Amino acid sequence: MPLNKNTMQHLLEKYEYISRLLQLEKENIDRREFHKKVAPLLLEMGANKEFLKDVIKRNFLDEGYLNMEWTGYNIPFFYVYETEHFVLKLHLFPPDKEKRNNIAAHCIHHHNNYIITTNAFFGSGYESFLFEKNPQVDSKTLDVDLKITKHFHQRDWNPSMVDSWEPHVVFIPQELSSTLIIWSPDKRRATDNLRQNPLFKLIKKPLRWFIHKTGMTQTFGIAEEKTYQFYPNPNGKGFKGIEENEYFAPTKSEKGEAVNDYSAQMIFAFIQRAGLFDAEFFAENKNRIPAYYHKFIDMVAVGEPIQDVYHRTVINVPQKTYYREDVLKASL
Repeated sequence: MPLNKNTMQHLLEKYEYISRLLQLEKENIDRREFHKKVAPLLLEMGANKEFLKDVIKRNFLDEGYLNMEWTGYNIPFFYVYETEHFVLKLHLFPPDKEKRNNIAAHCIHHHNNYIITTNAFFGSGYESFLFEKNPQVDSKTLDVDLKITKHFHQRDWNPSMVDSWEPHVVFIPQELSSTLIIWSPDKRRATDNLRQNPLFKLIKKPLRWFIHKTGMTQTFGIAEEKTYQFYPNPNGKGFKGIEENEYFAPTKSEKGEAVNDYSAQMIFAFIQRAGLFDAEFFAENKNRIPAYYHKFIDMVAVGEPIQDVYHRTVINVPQKTYYREDVLKASL
């Protein structure tokens, strides 16, 4: 019988981390207080190799994860644990080929009504800026005024927290890096349990349309009808907005053998370098794991180093690439 994500995450419930996490969520109705209390727990999780090995196992036993189609839009990741109130994942960030640390990985963006706390537990980590919340985009010119509120490197603020509706930008790390990241809505809503309802997923698009048209966007805590990403104005000071759907269209369409290979190589480079490979587990389960992972399983098994894959430096904005210095100049 195939094992699904809900079944597989129970494999991690033998760890006290999970019961403590669930208890913290129950006790802290204030979501920001919840995130503050969770931060030390994320540090403990990231320091426990046996826990991280089991995180990897639960994903390679999960039919949903194994059958997922990687795209250029995805950040390679592992599921850890989730409920209707939070999602805990492990994310991977590939380096720049030339080991530069000043190239923006993506547009400046926020995660709508989600608060995010991150433990950078492996690799160099990345540099980031935070900006004032709720910037207003001119619908005609797409001009937007962004003000920097914090400039940090993950090694100097770890765990770090990004608030709901708070724009931020990530710069490509110098080395392959990994984070444990927990997401939760900024407050509890009666509709939170709908996120895991299969029926809700089937009617998600028409329901979102209805919510927007009836003016209940904030009530349900979903993204605005038009959500923007931001980038430095290449023709002067200040910033410009680009609609998310337009910005992500090229990467969401990237899929197939090359993308699968790229994702698998990054995943197993991390597993190898972090010392999280369980040879017996992968030998026993290799035949049920998609074939594009096999060569990397074999390489780790015999101790052959897996080389880096690299982060893209060209993104879907007019100047194609922008730098830390461009963000600083635009914000003056």
